[in-house]
Amino acid sequence: MASESWYFTVAALSAFLIAVAVMDLSTRRIPNRLTVPAAVLAVAIHAAAAGAPGALHSAEGLAVGLAVFLPMFLAGGSGGGDVKAMAVVGAFLGPAGAFFAILWTLVVGLFGGLIVLVSTAGPAGVRELLRRWIFRGYVLCMTGHGAQLPHSGAEGAAQRFPYGLAIAGGTLISGLWSAYRG
Repeated sequence: MASESWYFTVAALSAFLIAVAVMDLSTRRIPNRLTVPAAVLAVAIHAAAAGAPGALHSAEGLAVGLAVFLPMFLAGGSGGGDVKAMAVVGAFLGPAGAFFAILWTLVVGLFGGLIVLVSTAGPAGVRELLRRWIFRGYVLCMTGHGAQLPHSGAEGAAQRFPYGLAIAGGTLISGLWSAYRG
């Protein structure tokens, strides 16, 4: 049964990641109608395979994904759908798997965002983005509140990177890395 649940988990997670990437690319949104049923399915798969401890393991993974991505959402650096999608990934993978998927997702997101920024605004856009983030950090440290700055014409950061691609790519790389090491 354990290997059957593993294959079902991989298939369900893969379908979810494909749907996240496609939805985020096409609509720039990751809707609740995708994330909520996927989270329920992840917990149900783990519960069916290992009972209450399996469901708890899944819930812990969901909490890890939520805990890491929620502060980025609250700081204005990501969307709510990204938070929920990463929480679902955690529900499928458990806490340790969620941690590594998050790390790889952040790496993929960094490179994807830089590619979008450089391709749309060039080096001037990178400089403007750094200036904005340094200023936001300064204001946050001095006042305890984040500063919302309007986008200038030189910055390509207004062109947002569909982070669902980073979530799908980072989770895939994490799985391949784990399989290679394991």
